[in-house]
Amino acid sequence: MLSEPTQAAIRKLAETYPERRTALLPALKLAQSEIGYLPPDAIGEAADLVGVPHSAAFELASFYTMLHMQPVPPTQVVVCAQLPCALRGADALIRDLHAALQNDIDAGALQVERTSECFGACHRAPMARVNEAYCENLVGDARQRLIDQLKRSSNGRAG
Repeated sequence: MLSEPTQAAIRKLAETYPERRTALLPALKLAQSEIGYLPPDAIGEAADLVGVPHSAAFELASFYTMLHMQPVPPTQVVVCAQLPCALRGADALIRDLHAALQNDIDAGALQVERTSECFGACHRAPMARVNEAYCENLVGDARQRLIDQLKRSSNGRAG
């Protein structure tokens, strides 16, 4: 299921870790970046390439919100709701994103979700991850700029 370049990248990655198992998360991220999500066959293939049981790979894939076992819209906006982000307005950020981007959400171009998974940007709260990019200090003008970028882009991607 995975292309030869992705397979080679996963093999090479696994060789860089003293414990091959440690390469599982980045291997799954590589597989997901190729396919867009992680169907069961891709999870199993990544597990085989790293040399871990399929059960370990499925456990990891179902644990992290950054890994998707079902197809997702092209743009994922994931808002951190850990305490620092919550205290700085994460819930209001989610409401604002939903209100401003509801048409894109309804069209399946964009998804906004709340997560309790910390992204490690507590000092720049509130923050969201747009696909793989961190957007921090999302208050006032910064929040509006993000919304405007997401609205302007034809496929929902902020650029």
